[in-house]
Amino acid sequence: FLQRNKNRMCKIDKNIPIEPIGRITERISKIFFGTLQKRLSNLEISRSFYPLLLIDFKDGELTQQNLADELQIDKVQVVHIIDYLSENGYVTRVQNAKDRREYKLFMTDKGRGNIPMIRKTIDELMGIAFKDIPSEKIEELYETLYMVKRNLLCLKKEIE
Repeated sequence: FLQRNKNRMCKIDKNIPIEPIGRITERISKIFFGTLQKRLSNLEISRSFYPLLLIDFKDGELTQQNLADELQIDKVQVVHIIDYLSENGYVTRVQNAKDRREYKLFMTDKGRGNIPMIRKTIDELMGIAFKDIPSEKIEELYETLYMVKRNLLCLKKEIE
């Protein structure tokens, strides 16, 4: 795509070529999550806000494997995330009596108590990110990004 369009310039800055999708989303992520981390620095966790929201949403119904599948990361990474959240008092895991390999994830009172602040801060940042952008364009952006994600999933095995 970029090779065929090497003379195509970015609409915003006519002096640079269009960035690869991974580059621009990475830069957006750095700004978004850096700001989120700074604004929520009083919570004693410096990352894992989205996994925490997923655990809250499915409180008691989500296993470590479900979380790995949802986040599209390996089990070892999920164990590190859950260890981190557990050590900081946000979640607990309970071993399934029928399958000792399975752990269900539960929010603690501390975790549940901080969810509103996390959601509010994310909503504020989303408001800043999407300022002056019509809701139809935001919906279209999400639909497009999910299609890009689906299209690129076939490449996942190349990096595992």
